[in-house]
Amino acid sequence: MSEGTLSGFTLDELFADPKRETEGVWVDFYNGSKLKLASTESPVYQARLAKLAKKHQLQLDADNEESIPLVQEITAEAMSHCVLLDWKGINMHGQENIPYTPKLGKEALLKSSKFRKFVTESAGDHENFRAEVAEKVKKS
Repeated sequence: MSEGTLSGFTLDELFADPKRETEGVWVDFYNGSKLKLASTESPVYQARLAKLAKKHQLQLDADNEESIPLVQEITAEAMSHCVLLDWKGINMHGQENIPYTPKLGKEALLKSSKFRKFVTESAGDHENFRAEVAEKVKKS
């Protein structure tokens, strides 16, 4: 092993940049559109989700069969404010390049399982929030 070369796994490679996790990164979506996403691991999102869950604690009882739509509603509410932060090139309600608002974001998350899945998976992918990735993008 040469000097400066480490053996084993460098755990730093799994560390996310807390600033990128909270402030978000632009992720390519369909047909040239982009979504600005924060991490679902960010403290801001986790706190919002916990606050909303606590507010609806009684309705979220495991014996309440109507709790599944409420869970989706709570999740979409928290995501539209703390995970899905902006978008570019999105057309909705007959408008081209409609500006992002949390209200529209929540509507999109609730009405499209494909959109919700993409946002959830991309916001949960730590690769999008690594500091090293940002530096590589800047260099290319």
